[in-house]
Amino acid sequence: MNTLTARPELLKQANLSQIRKAIIKRRTATRGEIVADTHISSTTVRSMLTEMLEHGEIQCVGFDESSGGRKAKRYQFRPDMYYGAAFCLRDHKVHALLINVFEEIVETNILEAADGDYKSVITGYLDQLITKKNIKAIGIGVPGVVDGCSYYWKKNLEDEELCRADIGEGLSEKYNIPVVLENDMNATAIGFGRCYVREFPEEMPEKTNMAYLHFEKGCVGAGFISEGRVIRGCNNFAGELGLVPMENDLFLDEYMSGSPGDTKYIQTLIKTISWVCGILNPQYVALGGPDLRKDCLGAINDGISALLPARMAAEILYAPDVWHDYYDGMASITAAKMFDEVQFIKEQEKF
Repeated sequence: MNTLTARPELLKQANLSQIRKAIIKRRTATRGEIVADTHISSTTVRSMLTEMLEHGEIQCVGFDESSGGRKAKRYQFRPDMYYGAAFCLRDHKVHALLINVFEEIVETNILEAADGDYKSVITGYLDQLITKKNIKAIGIGVPGVVDGCSYYWKKNLEDEELCRADIGEGLSEKYNIPVVLENDMNATAIGFGRCYVREFPEEMPEKTNMAYLHFEKGCVGAGFISEGRVIRGCNNFAGELGLVPMENDLFLDEYMSGSPGDTKYIQTLIKTISWVCGILNPQYVALGGPDLRKDCLGAINDGISALLPARMAAEILYAPDVWHDYYDGMASITAAKMFDEVQFIKEQEKF
């Protein structure tokens, strides 16, 4: 017997989760569209929609044109009903974002985290927020390697030891709300990719192939997306470009910290980007960060075009507002975690 069939309340929650996601994805949806998207019976969808209307979750925003029978009602989520709380951690500061179900940022706050005590700051903020808003998901962007609800980070540039911070598990237990952690570079890549698709609507998000390279003092990081999916690697270390060996037995982080002249700088970035192109073949590579030399971008683009075959060379783009992209990425990641209380999981075929 199917486990969910034996537990009607669990099955109802799973169906409700799918229906909510279907409406949010379409922005507005008819009952027929929801049935087509979820493969849930029309009777069940009708019953769920009635409950959601009674609870004030959704509202009717009009009728579709009649095709001979009754006009189909079109439903939309109320944007002020549910929210997500996203946090971007960086330099002893917590950037707190309030997200609605449509992945829109409706409020931002920047909080000080003395001595890097991010968890206390996040907890204090959430304690107040959940008394005013119905929070359905928590997202945390971290400057380190994500491992479930924890992450690894370096205390300083000189110390190679990785420290572990258990930040997510305690929050999930305390608030009984789904928590998702994401590496800051991955979140920034997601945000940049989303902005690119908005600017060029003909591009399909599920076909996104891109790389984001970030340059900051003593640190070269990256986020990679292939066919719309973030590349994380076996142990979530994908994107740690700063650990790639360079000349004179130096890693890329160390080499860039030495402030090479423009000629060497351009050659190094051409070499680094060509590696990325050779391995991932992205459509475009976005470059950003406070230590990026913007006046060298033209020469870098020319160098890539001259070095690589046309079908292998990526378009070089400039990411002028890293925080905007980071915010946008975390808004998407956090909103996607809403309504994940119960899910249908398709069993994978074994090799």
